[in-house]
Amino acid sequence: MENRRCGLRYPYLSVKAQTGDSFGGNQNWSAGFMMRRYGCGVVGAGDVLLYLGLHRTECETDLFYGMLREDGLLSLPRYERYLAKLRKRYFPIIPGFGIPGFLLPVSMNRYFRHYRMDFRASWGLRFGQILPRIEAMLRQDIPVILAVGPNFPPFLRKKKVTFYRLENGEYFPAAETAGHFVVVTGIVGEYLQISSWGKEYYIFWPEFQRYVKKCSSFFASNICRIREKKKRNKGK
Repeated sequence: MENRRCGLRYPYLSVKAQTGDSFGGNQNWSAGFMMRRYGCGVVGAGDVLLYLGLHRTECETDLFYGMLREDGLLSLPRYERYLAKLRKRYFPIIPGFGIPGFLLPVSMNRYFRHYRMDFRASWGLRFGQILPRIEAMLRQDIPVILAVGPNFPPFLRKKKVTFYRLENGEYFPAAETAGHFVVVTGIVGEYLQISSWGKEYYIFWPEFQRYVKKCSSFFASNICRIREKKKRNKGK
């Protein structure tokens, strides 16, 4: 893994927020408690769909109208309205749980069917397949929703995954979490570049593997895989 390096073709989306230009969305911008507490799945899904819509004409929808500012950044008020519509129509939050990982593809596929997009989402790969599939999606210019699963069994441990910031070629601990969705935007050696809480962080993959094996579960700590449907050639 040390030599792996790949990423999205275009700069990741950035929102013009009061705290400065972001790296992806942030659930903490919301005025609603439910969204702030459990909205990471809505933000992750919304950002992936928005990235696809900004860079693929076949993925543009009416939900993106007026969101892009003249300076190339996204309007925060319109971004918040966009997330509110997504939550209402496709990604309902379960109080106390948010959106379970296995339900994300269900909502994604409803969105894809509604807008007649040739994509299909699924959940749950064998752990050894996760990293190769992340790399494959990034090379297809598709951001990847990754779940940092909760501790399992619950209430017995309080372990978390460390997020790192990159400064002058060195990685420094910056935050930690469990039971959270992030969006993977690149692979740099043994680190995953991610978007979380509107910031750019890095996850050390070997460390994440150890966390999943000892403190969580493979089913909960997995990815939402998105694939383009194979178009069938119709005979005359």
